[in-house]
Amino acid sequence: MSNYTICAYMRLSDEDRDIFGRKVESGSITSQRRLIMDYINRQPEFRGCKVIERCDDGLSGRYFDTRPQFTEMIELTKKGKINCIIVKDCSRFGRDYVELGDYLEQLFPFLGVRFIAINDHYDSKTCEGGLDIAFKNLVYDIYSRDLSKKVKESRRQMALQGKYNAGQTLYGYRKSKKDKHKLELDPEAAPIVREIFDMRLAGIMPTEIARNLNDRGISCATVYKHKKGEATNHTSDFEFMCWTASSVGLVLSNEIYTGAVVSLKTAFDRVTGKLVAKPKDEWIRVEDMHEPIVSKEEYRKVQEMISPQALRAAYKRVHYKCGICGRNLTRRNARLKSGPDLYCHRGDCMTSDIECKKVSMKEEYLDELVLRELKEKLKRVLDTEELKLKRAGGGKAAEVDGVHALESALESSKKAKQMLFEKLADRSIDRESFKAKKQEYDDEIAALEQKISDARMAEQLTAESDEAAQSRVETAKSFLDLKEMTEDAWETFVEKVIVYPEYRIEIHWRFEEE
Repeated sequence: MSNYTICAYMRLSDEDRDIFGRKVESGSITSQRRLIMDYINRQPEFRGCKVIERCDDGLSGRYFDTRPQFTEMIELTKKGKINCIIVKDCSRFGRDYVELGDYLEQLFPFLGVRFIAINDHYDSKTCEGGLDIAFKNLVYDIYSRDLSKKVKESRRQMALQGKYNAGQTLYGYRKSKKDKHKLELDPEAAPIVREIFDMRLAGIMPTEIARNLNDRGISCATVYKHKKGEATNHTSDFEFMCWTASSVGLVLSNEIYTGAVVSLKTAFDRVTGKLVAKPKDEWIRVEDMHEPIVSKEEYRKVQEMISPQALRAAYKRVHYKCGICGRNLTRRNARLKSGPDLYCHRGDCMTSDIECKKVSMKEEYLDELVLRELKEKLKRVLDTEELKLKRAGGGKAAEVDGVHALESALESSKKAKQMLFEKLADRSIDRESFKAKKQEYDDEIAALEQKISDARMAEQLTAESDEAAQSRVETAKSFLDLKEMTEDAWETFVEKVIVYPEYRIEIHWRFEEE
């Protein structure tokens, strides 16, 4: 049996339409997976081998470094964690024949990575590439460029004709059954849009509008579409969704409600690989394509009421989430010297007494808590003899065994605690004895969880070669001198911080997720 770690890579172009449907992934991705797994299962040499997946659904194959899953796969091959890549055909791997050739003829042979393209009958173990595979790559590249031009021109022509070409319908409208590129009023949602504009024209602020709609039990746009069985960009947590100032603002700023179809507002940036906003004078705007909900004059007045935002300091990312609904907390009062408040926007947009209203803390205070916890954890890790890289050859294996032992002890303590509850239910133990014993188990479980967390951090700092581990330990030491949480510290150590009512927080460390 060969010792392969196989990566099944799948990709589907953004021209495929059913990525906008209700499926988790496109049908073509499913067929690619089935083809690759059938191939692996038929090969005796792959029996028992580890198989992982990387999938870029809805991304063009012309650009290699803008596909996140592809980039992660290549990084794993460079670290020696993948030594075999299998794709349906070369076009799934990439359509730029020059760069594809670099991977097949230079990088993969250098790294000792086996590459298999099933439908192209290419296996780097038995094939040397040659003219045949090079010609196929060239054909793929020409096809991709030609297809890209045709798609862009088709979308431009549809925009010039005023056809609505978005994958999802706009709240307040629905697609006509006779022509899916034409909008018609939604009798349920259109009056709500009209009401939102009326309230804003009456001087009511977006947050107050959101509260009004939420108090009346009117579903926000995403929840409304989900209830109707339409496609949305979300798959869960609908019970926590509500109208907010930002969702009201999206309605108030959309010119389509005047009867116009506005298209091609974004463009693909080849440098960043992302969609970027185009200047408004480059948008394609076609008037009077469907029945308006508001007049052009009303729309203009609302836009004039949107005051330009005051100049703000450089953007600082918010790393805290609401423990009730999972939303990122919102920052306000940024100019106060004591630091801005963080609060849950969902709670702010509801007048009813919900738990999200109780989630509010000073960001400066939270940052201090996280920094203190981080430093304490780093000190515990760096003070242990095992992390000073003075261990014998079998030290790392012993450390792994130590983590397993701690995890076993933790599991045993949790089971013992569960049995204690059962004894209380059976009345084989009195309540006072139960309380005392439960406290013992709680303390023991907390201590074991802390030791496991420290041990996993140790594994992260010394996971690679001794030279790399020494560098990472020195880097960790440098964080001990931090005066405040930096973006580098967040990115290196902290996954997220969840804030609950009554000033309770929960820190999720990155190394605990591995």
